[in-house]
Amino acid sequence: MESNSETLVIEDTETIEMIKEAVSNSKKQPGIVDMADPEYKIKIGEETYFLWADEKSGTIMNTEDTHTIYSLSVSSIKQINNIISSNYSKIKEIAWNFLEENGWSNSAKKEWKSATVTKVIVNKDYELLYKNYKGKEVCSVSFKDKENIVASTPIILVDADTNKVIGYMPGE
Repeated sequence: MESNSETLVIEDTETIEMIKEAVSNSKKQPGIVDMADPEYKIKIGEETYFLWADEKSGTIMNTEDTHTIYSLSVSSIKQINNIISSNYSKIKEIAWNFLEENGWSNSAKKEWKSATVTKVIVNKDYELLYKNYKGKEVCSVSFKDKENIVASTPIILVDADTNKVIGYMPGE
């Protein structure tokens, strides 16, 4: 699943089957649609879908037919929301707490849950707290900046395995 540039790779067979079942059990909605940009993109084999999800509803669209939407069942949307939130919300919170501890949260909007998480390979552009991470893949967490700020909010690096901040990229 992708959220903007955020990627979540799911390898657990049970979870993959649950997502496939949610897609196959969705109900086609009548009429032609005009939707906002999708929140997520799901790839299942050769098929690609757009997903819009909130706490109570979910809509899915096959990228080959962007004029037709399908509604997900209440149980399916609960399961999908659990997958999404359990995978990155802790990382976003850890990064936000690090910003606050260092007095860097002033430039960011206070909506830490809307931060973007991407996987990056650590290089020389980052200030590392632990040098042994150079060349390794970690989560990069970027926050939305407030309007009219001089220096942007630093990007925070978090090791998803240990839930530990391992470095940052200073704001420009």
